[in-house]
Amino acid sequence: MLFHSFAVSLQSIRLLIMIDIITVAQTKAFARQDGAFLALLWIVAFFCTLFIPEGSFGRLLTLSTPFFVMWRLISFRDYALEGVISYRKALYYSVFTFLYASFIFAVIQFIYFRFFDNGQFMSFLNSVAMNVIQTYKEQGVDMRNSIYANISPLQQLSPLNLAFVLMIQNIILGFIMSVGIAFIGRIIKRKQKI
Repeated sequence: MLFHSFAVSLQSIRLLIMIDIITVAQTKAFARQDGAFLALLWIVAFFCTLFIPEGSFGRLLTLSTPFFVMWRLISFRDYALEGVISYRKALYYSVFTFLYASFIFAVIQFIYFRFFDNGQFMSFLNSVAMNVIQTYKEQGVDMRNSIYANISPLQQLSPLNLAFVLMIQNIILGFIMSVGIAFIGRIIKRKQKI
């Protein structure tokens, strides 16, 4: 009798571990897919901002990032998890979505910087710096030296290093945003079907 109960509890533990491995694999699969969609959003925003700097469409797409990830998290929760998700799983999904998107986006940025840029990105950064300097100057603050001191190291980087720096920035910001996205995505209620 004792051996039978021990065998049943081992079987239960094995079943729980299998279920957990399956849900982790499922979460990562959805995060990969949605990370590709997020990378596509970032790519469009990057090129819109770079090639149409006076327009605000690229910035608007960039600012829509947390809402996009939250929408995809809620879709994942409702479609794959039947409307119930833990905070830990929501955080895991959000972090991995940002991680996969950052990898894909970094590859595209490296290809662009290596083969197509011809200094356009740095001239874009310089024009943004000039606008920031002008804004500070109107307020009576001279920030020219500190702003150029921050941009100058970026101009020294190779295309691979620049793409890597931007990827790390995206991962860090994605992790920070994931904390709030997971919390809000977990508590927003599922729409009732009529």
